Amino acid sequence: MSILISHKNAPIRFILDRPSSLNNNIDNDVSVIYCQISSNFYFYTALLSELASSSQFGKVFYELLIKLNDRPRSLLNRKRLNNIFSSIHHRQNSIYLQVHNKINQYDEWINRTWASIHLNVLTKRVRYESSWAWLSTLGGGHSCLGEESARHAKEAEAISKNQICLSTEVGDPNALVKSYLFLSLSYLQQKRYDEVRIILRFQYRRIQQKDITDERLPIMCIALWKKMKYAIKRDKTLDQ
Repeated sequence: MSILISHKNAPIRFILDRPSSLNNNIDNDVSVIYCQISSNFYFYTALLSELASSSQFGKVFYELLIKLNDRPRSLLNRKRLNNIFSSIHHRQNSIYLQVHNKINQYDEWINRTWASIHLNVLTKRVRYESSWAWLSTLGGGHSCLGEESARHAKEAEAISKNQICLSTEVGDPNALVKSYLFLSLSYLQQKRYDEVRIILRFQYRRIQQKDITDERLPIMCIALWKKMKYAIKRDKTLDQ
């Protein structure tokens, strides 16, 4: 499953369902959709950027092209693309999409450098929110099971470290502190108390700074400290 998309005889092929290298014999690949974009170059590069960075976007775009190819007169699919593409037609087994003139006109008024910066930041933020929600759900499950299973505590540790990297990349100080607190919980479940102390002391000082706005973080930090004290006391009692 792939798209051969071109603009002014500059074809670029996107493979959507496998990470293998490009197949030079494109004509033998019956899953290829040929698409010619007629527009200004800035719109074309923006489309290529989204296809390259988002597999989900690529699959949706591919499915639309498949439906247009199978049913050229489909009103539903034409309506979905009508705001962007003013003309859709077929010639020699290729789909030709003509970008609406208004988009080309408005593009001349846009500060392209600033718009590309905003697009990059917005795209990164959307993916960050999606990844964070997924990691938090998965990490929460492993943390609950980590109370009884060392293996799940290790899984929670790995997930917390991924969240630390993600938060650092985006530059979210509240999420970064929260990720370290999650990491300290996984260490606590593994009875790595010295590391828990270091993390909690440092993060409690970090919470006092002005850029930390999440009011739950001090409560989480204090609760983890008390949990650590209780765990140490319990282990000493069991050893006696």
